[in-house]
Amino acid sequence: MKILIVDADRGLRKSLSLILAHAGYEVRMAEDGEEGLAMALAEKPHLILCDVRMPKKDGLVFLKDY
Repeated sequence: MKILIVDADRGLRKSLSLILAHAGYEVRMAEDGEEGLAMALAEKPHLILCDVRMPKKDGLVFLKDY
């Protein structure tokens, strides 16, 4: 299962990634909504964990554009 984590907080992205990868998931990370949207459209993850407050494109705009 592919999971995309989209969050501006580097520490949170890394922590979630380590936990999920240890559980056997394939994890990708993006630091803002623009990068996350490009990754989501290209890689078609099964699950997206997205922050609401991010630079460039916030989580609500990300959701609308996805």
